Amino acid sequence: MASIKIKVAGEGLVAPAHRLADPGPTSGSSIIYEIEDVPEGVSADQVVAAFKKFAAPTDRFEIAFSELPA
Repeated sequence: MASIKIKVAGEGLVAPAHRLADPGPTSGSSIIYEIEDVPEGVSADQVVAAFKKFAAPTDRFEIAFSELPA
């Protein structure tokens, strides 16, 4: 199982984040989320697409892949 980091920009853009980015708010208006337990064979683009349908919490920044909508 892998983990993929997602960056949600203040204006709403959702994109893969750098693998070394720390989860949580950035110095700007972005938030980094770490999606954990991503199954083998699932691409970062697939995780981003699923994350766009997800109401991301503002109080925690590590999210299990199983929490994302299918």
